[in-house]
Amino acid sequence: MPVRSPFPLATTLVALLTLAVAAGAAGADVHPDVAAGVEILKAGDALADQGKPNDAQLRYKEAFEKILPRLRGIPWVHEVRRDVTKREKLQDMLLKEFEEEMTPAEFEGMEKAYRAFGMTPPDLDLKQFLVQVYSEEIAAYYDPRTKTMYMIEEPETRKAEPPTFLERFLGKTGGFDKDENKTVIAHEMTHALSDQHFDLDELHALAKKNDDHSLAVSALIEGEATLAMMAAGQEDWEGEDIIALPAEGLGRGMELMMPFLTSLGGGQTLKNAPPIISESMLFPYIRGLVFAAKLANDDGWKGIDAAYLDPPLSTEQILHPAKYKAEPDYPVLIDLGELSPGEGWKEISRNVMGEMQTSVLLRKHNGKAAAAGWDGDRYAVFEGPEGKLALVWMTTWDSEDDAREFARAYARYQTTRMGDGQFQPADIPDSLWRSVDGVCRVVERRGADVAVVEGFAPAASAPLLEAAFKAAKSEMKPGPRTVKPSKLPQD
Repeated sequence: MPVRSPFPLATTLVALLTLAVAAGAAGADVHPDVAAGVEILKAGDALADQGKPNDAQLRYKEAFEKILPRLRGIPWVHEVRRDVTKREKLQDMLLKEFEEEMTPAEFEGMEKAYRAFGMTPPDLDLKQFLVQVYSEEIAAYYDPRTKTMYMIEEPETRKAEPPTFLERFLGKTGGFDKDENKTVIAHEMTHALSDQHFDLDELHALAKKNDDHSLAVSALIEGEATLAMMAAGQEDWEGEDIIALPAEGLGRGMELMMPFLTSLGGGQTLKNAPPIISESMLFPYIRGLVFAAKLANDDGWKGIDAAYLDPPLSTEQILHPAKYKAEPDYPVLIDLGELSPGEGWKEISRNVMGEMQTSVLLRKHNGKAAAAGWDGDRYAVFEGPEGKLALVWMTTWDSEDDAREFARAYARYQTTRMGDGQFQPADIPDSLWRSVDGVCRVVERRGADVAVVEGFAPAASAPLLEAAFKAAKSEMKPGPRTVKPSKLPQD
C-alpha cells in the first residue's frame, strides 16, 4: 500500500542524530575535490546570508557534486540535471507524479485496501491527503525517472514564518535554513549518485506488485542517503567515521525517537496522518538508516553497493538485518489463485502486507510481537453491493507459536473494530467465527498458517476460507541484478 515518496526528514534527523555521533573534523588534509566542495558550500552560505536562497541551493548542489564521490566511494557518470519549482506549483507536480506512478485503478485499490483493513477513515481522500503531506515536507528531491534534481523555491510568506518552540530548541532560526537545505541536498544528491550506478527506477519497478518488497527497497535507498546525509552533517567528508557508528546503538536510539519524529519535524498534515501513513513514510528513513549502517559496519560503503545488486526482499529483512545476510530468511510468496465470493462482488486489490505494516495494523494489540515471525502473506480486497468492502488474507509464519500469537492479536483487533460493546474473548480459539448483521468475520489458524476472511455473508465465507488455505506457496529468491551505468534520458 505505500506510495514511493521523496520525503527528506533532514532537519529533524540531523539535529537529533548529531547528539549521538562524534563530529568528524574537516582537517587540512582533505582531498582537493572535497576542499573545493567545502569552499563552494561556504559560498552558498554567503549567498543565503545575502537573501539569495535560490542561488545558495544551486551552489550547495555544485558542492556535493564535488564531495559525494569521495564520501560514497563511487564517481559521477554524468552531471545531474536540475530544475527549480515554486512551492505553490508543487502540488500540481506531485499529482502528476502520482498519476505516472499508479493508474487510477491501482490507486483506488490501495485506498480501499486501507479502508478494508480499517487503517484509514472511510471519508479520507487519500490522493489529496498524500499530495498535501508531501507538498508540506519536500525541500528538494531527486526523480530517478527524469534524472533531475528539483529545488523548491519558497514563497515569501513561508520564508518569513517563525520557527516553533521545538524547532528553536533543535536550532532552527526561521527563514531559509542553510543547514537544512545543505543536508536535504546531500541526501537527494546521494540518490542521484546511486541512481547513476544502480538504476533506482528499475529497482522500484522490480517491487511494483509487492508493497512489502517496495518498502524494503525504499528502506535501502533512503537508508543509504540518510547515512551519507549524516556524514555530511558531521563534516565526515571521507565517509569513514559514519560507517563505524554501531548500527545496534543507532537502532536503539531510533526506537526511542520514533514516537516524536512526526511531531518534531513534520508538517501539520503529517502530524494528523493515520499511523499507517506516517509510519510507512518514516520507516524507510529510520529503519533503513539502521539497516544501511549495519551493512556499512560489516563491509563499509561497498556493503551498500552490494545490497543494491542483491536487494532486500521484505521489511522483515530491514527490521532484522541478520535475516538479510547472516541468516537469510527469504519471504514466502503466496498465490491465492481465483477467489469467487459470489454475484455482486469484484476484486479491486491484491497485495502483500508484510511485517512492518502488520505491526502498525496491530499496534494497539502488541503489534511488534504479533508481527514478528512473519514469513509471507497475500491479501485480496473486494467491493460489493452498496460499496461494501471485504477481504481474504492468507498469512504464513515461522512457527505455530508465531501464527497463534498473530491470530490472537488479529482477533482482538477485529473485536475492537466491531465496536466497544462487542465481547472481547479472553481466550482465542484456533477457529473463531463471528457474524453481525449478516457480515461474517473469520480468523482461523491451521499449523503455521492463518487465514482471515471478513466482510462476506457466512455462506460465502466458508469456501473463501478453504480457498485461502489451498493457496500455492513458493520461496521468493530472485537472483542478483546486473546494472549498467545510467544515461541521461533523451529530451
